[in-house]
Amino acid sequence: MPKQDINPWTLLRAGTVEQEAGLRTVQQAYAGQPHPSHAMELGVALLWLRKYASAWEHFRATIDADPARSGDNDYGMAGVAKWCLGEPDEAVAHWRAGLAANYARASGLGVIMPLLLFFASVVKPETFDEGSARKLLLEKTKDLRIRNWPGPVARFVLAEIDELQNYCRGVDEEETRDRQWLTEFYKSLIRRSHGTISGFKDSMHKLTDTSQPEWQDEAVLLSRIWNEEYFLARHAAD
Repeated sequence: MPKQDINPWTLLRAGTVEQEAGLRTVQQAYAGQPHPSHAMELGVALLWLRKYASAWEHFRATIDADPARSGDNDYGMAGVAKWCLGEPDEAVAHWRAGLAANYARASGLGVIMPLLLFFASVVKPETFDEGSARKLLLEKTKDLRIRNWPGPVARFVLAEIDELQNYCRGVDEEETRDRQWLTEFYKSLIRRSHGTISGFKDSMHKLTDTSQPEWQDEAVLLSRIWNEEYFLARHAAD
């Protein structure tokens, strides 16, 4: 019988030897077909393995190769790599550059870069002004696409809505749980912005504790670590 291919993420979640084998598999996939989905998977794999310098080099090369076709996710993850390397100013520079990306999530609304800049303004206030971050978010709320997830998160940050529970309902239970996860991230961040710093690290640890049963579902893992907030939370929990 022919040998079945092993899912690289099964390896990437295992021990050191298996992780390197998983990374090689992802690298080979990208080398064979260097399209955006493989580029993002490789970058996320490097972030997952805490190879932050390599992740940044990868995302930088992706952006430099074709800036016009780079999405805000490329800038977002490049910034995450810099943040986790202890270079928050560089991270903010990437997120600010991502504001002008030709391709943006949330149906093109581009609300994620302002949310990341809000994160920076709260956790490292010397890197970005919180008032400026809120102004960027306010501009997004004037667009009808703010209805698209995670648009409501911006309205929640701005206190335009009191609760996100009604907006967390996705097309299925998995998407609903993912939205609830992101909601908890920003609720913790808002508490910190209000001066309640105690408990923030514990909250971030709970949000990124992949030993919990639900994380054993690979679909849960992959849907969440494709968000910049996962790696920012994990870094805050370290």
